[in-house]
Amino acid sequence: MAWRPSKYLLEGENTTPGKVRGWMKFAGVKEKVTFDLEGDFHRDIRGAKIRLTGRYRGSEAEAVSYMEGFALHHRGKAGDITAGLPPVDLLDRPYVEIYSDQNGRVVLEPEPDQVQVIGTPIPPEQALPISREQQWQNFTDFESGCPCSLAETPPGQEDNETENPSEGMKLP
Repeated sequence: MAWRPSKYLLEGENTTPGKVRGWMKFAGVKEKVTFDLEGDFHRDIRGAKIRLTGRYRGSEAEAVSYMEGFALHHRGKAGDITAGLPPVDLLDRPYVEIYSDQNGRVVLEPEPDQVQVIGTPIPPEQALPISREQQWQNFTDFESGCPCSLAETPPGQEDNETENPSEGMKLP
């Protein structure tokens, strides 16, 4: 199970190049949601900042219902975070995944035009790809700590975890 609030994203920004630290604003949440995570971006955006924009056009009541219980501050580990640009280590489209101590797995899949890279990423030849083994360990650590069989799925949070988001990914 994962929170998938892409639809409710209004805007966000990674405020510190070289770290996964920043904020996002979601429809249905009055305050900015902040993130301070261990880990890094994939090579396509590592060392740069990113700005996200959203397109939510639904009702406030729907957004409030979906986002109910979403923490205002997230600590934990960065999962896969890429703009889908060359060099493509993961996917050829934007993908933001975090493992939050507060809300578990959170996945955003914005459209390419919703992601702006600010600054110049570290040259790819100077940065190692994110370890697929470490990302798998992050996921299995999350899964082993998740009482998924006991948890009630929040409304709108249904998600088919048997789908592999890494299908078609390039492995180092």
